[in-house]
Amino acid sequence: MPIVTVQESEGRTPEQRQQALTGITDAIADAYGLPPESVTVFFATYTEDEWGKAGVLGGRRA
Repeated sequence: MPIVTVQESEGRTPEQRQQALTGITDAIADAYGLPPESVTVFFATYTEDEWGKAGVLGGRRA
């Protein structure tokens, strides 16, 4: 029973998440030879001040 966590910044629509969910589920199910019902996907959404890249908070990029 694979579990996938997608960590993302804010701003995705439910439609975008659904599209991602479908693609991820299909890819994992195909790669592991499992039924889609066995794949669980969690979305963890972070505000711009809850992540950083290259030592800079996401919401403070120039």
